[in-house]
Amino acid sequence: MLDDNRDKEVQRKQLIAIVLMTLLVVGWSYFFLPTAPPAKTPPPTPQEARPLETQPAQNTTASSPVTIQDAAALAAWPPVANSPDPSDEVILQDDQLAVTFTRVGARLKRATVLLGDKGADSIQLVPEMKDVPDAEAVYPFGLRFSSQYLGDELDKRRWEVLVNTETHTAVFTIEAPGVAKVIKTFTLDKGHTIDVNVEYVNLESAVRVLGLDKVEPAFSLNWGPNVESGDKTKGVQQTVVWRKTGKNEHHPTANLKPPADSNSYSTRVLGPDWIAVKSAYFVVALKPNFEEPEGWVSGDPKHFRIGVGAPRMQVEPGKSETRSFRAYLGPTLGKSLREAWPGLDEVLEFFTMFKFMDTFAKWLLAILNWFHNNLIANYGLAIIFLTVLVRLAVFPLTMKSMKNMKKMQKLAPELEKIKAEVGDNQQELQKRMMEMYRERGVSPLGGCLPMFLQLPVFIALYRMLWSAFELRRAPFFLWMTDLSEPDRFFSLSFGIPVPFSSMVIDSINLLPILGGVAMVLSVKLTPTSGPAMNPQQKMMMTIMPVFFSIFCYNLAAGLNLYILISTLLGIGQNMIVQRINIDVDVKEKKPLTQSKHFYSIAQARKRQMNKEVRRDKKLKDLGMDGKGKKSNKK
Repeated sequence: MLDDNRDKEVQRKQLIAIVLMTLLVVGWSYFFLPTAPPAKTPPPTPQEARPLETQPAQNTTASSPVTIQDAAALAAWPPVANSPDPSDEVILQDDQLAVTFTRVGARLKRATVLLGDKGADSIQLVPEMKDVPDAEAVYPFGLRFSSQYLGDELDKRRWEVLVNTETHTAVFTIEAPGVAKVIKTFTLDKGHTIDVNVEYVNLESAVRVLGLDKVEPAFSLNWGPNVESGDKTKGVQQTVVWRKTGKNEHHPTANLKPPADSNSYSTRVLGPDWIAVKSAYFVVALKPNFEEPEGWVSGDPKHFRIGVGAPRMQVEPGKSETRSFRAYLGPTLGKSLREAWPGLDEVLEFFTMFKFMDTFAKWLLAILNWFHNNLIANYGLAIIFLTVLVRLAVFPLTMKSMKNMKKMQKLAPELEKIKAEVGDNQQELQKRMMEMYRERGVSPLGGCLPMFLQLPVFIALYRMLWSAFELRRAPFFLWMTDLSEPDRFFSLSFGIPVPFSSMVIDSINLLPILGGVAMVLSVKLTPTSGPAMNPQQKMMMTIMPVFFSIFCYNLAAGLNLYILISTLLGIGQNMIVQRINIDVDVKEKKPLTQSKHFYSIAQARKRQMNKEVRRDKKLKDLGMDGKGKKSNKK
């Protein structure tokens, strides 16, 4: 029995397209999405928690050893705060941030970003250090001076503090009589920001030089030992980002390696606009408000520090030098980032390798926000509206694809005739099939084109819907209380491992199950381009949606909602198109006549003349005249 080779070829290409789409999504998730967080480790020991020195390893010989004068100056500072004091904690709060400082080192002990109704969705960004004394712990906003002078010693001393709750300001002061006084001022400002001023007052009778040119900053304001934002398994990896000369440079924290020498950096940069630690939903950023700053990062994936350093300075006796910084502790919302300072919104990137995909994803997010802000304040409905818009945009291509498939159905009998005529000559079969398609105006790849054109839309939505802050804790309907998490219709008391993967099913997620059922139904309702599929093809077309649903099982509910609605709309489109009276009559097209170029005409005449000359010469050699008769000439 003869089968329809061309139909099989088209179906094979459709299967290949589906497989490629799935492999691309799986590959994207493997290479660009964060892995599950490692098991929690005990708090670092005091030795592990000690800050790293900032001097680059290659320049250690340039640093002078600690002099007797410096040793005496160090002894003049208050002693290390070995015992806790109930008055050590200082709290500042406005309507966006609640921060707790410790007087030991004048550092940030807790930082809560206030979100949701009465702070119900708030997040605390500073990793907790249980059972570690403040003098031995690593906390944000510590000061690191050049290693040959103070190093990080002031992080271990207890500072005096004055608090103004009306202006949300805390002024910390520490003094070494006859040596120096350091004043660190924190002020909460709008837009999840904190203004930080560091003033060094020289009380010595000689000039104090802080830092080494292009080797060590005078002092650095740093953040460490990590950012505990609770979103490291979302669609964007936790990454250290700095911006310089209008471009971002990215260093995923998972790839950080501690320096070989404890006195060196893992990575450093001169002249950054700002440096930040970014995850899917939150950003911690430091911006220098002075010229010639230095940014650096040092540590490993679990315990790392970023810092912004001030360049070398000379402080005259009795004089002071002040350097200002601005810090952002907040969500990855474009509006909040722009309020902090111009250009910080550039830290929000869904794609770092493909800028056009990042721009496209941001367009989709802008449309999503417009639906939410102008139609109805529900991101689940906004996703549905966005899905309808995407489907309408690709509908012309879908319509063209279906017309093309109906034409190919009409051509099925003729394909059988061609196969019967050419037999096993595959080369001739392909040639005649392509000639027929060209004459009848049929595109063999017409059914695959809409699939490939929708692929960038799916990938952009895949990343955007899984890591957009707007969907964090955003409810939709009944059990769907967080569109950034799996919908979890109900939880299981046990886990079901998925073969050949690390995935474990511990809840019944209804959206991906409904999406898989809808995909299978869509495959069954989609018109084929020829005779019915054989059992192997039917099984393949059924398995692929099931496999895709398993892949999407633990993804964000917002993404699975898009897949489900898009599939249902596709089924509706198929049903509507099938009822429309589409002209599918196949009429053989007349070959197009084209006027010949004058050069072609001249060449044809030349060939004809040469042919006649050769003929006359041949007749002459045979003793005949031009009419082919025997010549009388001797």
